[in-house]
Amino acid sequence: MKRGPFAANRKPIAGAKTVKVVVIVQLHYYLPEKPCRPCSRIGELHTAVKRHEEVGSMNRSSFAILVLGSLATACTATVNTRNSPSEATESSLIQADRDFAVATHARGIDGWMSFYAPDAIRIRYRGNMIRGFDEIRKFDLPNISDTTSILNWEPTDAHVFNGGSIGSTTGKYSVVSRRDADRGKELGSGRYVTMWRRDGGRWLVIMDTGYPNPPAVR
Repeated sequence: MKRGPFAANRKPIAGAKTVKVVVIVQLHYYLPEKPCRPCSRIGELHTAVKRHEEVGSMNRSSFAILVLGSLATACTATVNTRNSPSEATESSLIQADRDFAVATHARGIDGWMSFYAPDAIRIRYRGNMIRGFDEIRKFDLPNISDTTSILNWEPTDAHVFNGGSIGSTTGKYSVVSRRDADRGKELGSGRYVTMWRRDGGRWLVIMDTGYPNPPAVR
């Protein structure tokens, strides 16, 4: 998970989540303790890093999300699915992300926060990192409670790794107006990445970030 009037605060609206490459280091404790087996993804990641250093044209946020996605995908190769709980699947993670949206639409900030782990972090687009349940609630309350717009999102991909205890979803989001003057108008859109942890039989968000789509070329 806002922007516009929802200034750099929403789940995924321009300015809501900010990604920094350094976050990969700070998220290390969410990833598998044992290194993943060598696979083609590692080579792709190395190539991406060198290209970033040589060209320097990709912004930090987009590059960091690329790295997070590559790491998550690479780590799926080490999952021992025979020992993973049957419910800790990609399909259950996709459903959890959809339920996250339903709960937010139905119960506002309480529904939004019901999917966050106590130690979760939110990475704002071109902004600082928000740490912990209470701080995230305080940060997101104004935008989630905004009755002039609604945040919608839909996951497009999910990965489960680390023995079924960690997962990631990526998807698209949009912010739509609910004002009488322009009801239904899309105010912003973009992509998001959410990291999840299996906790007490359910998926909880441990990291959430996103970035806006570039302006349409006229």
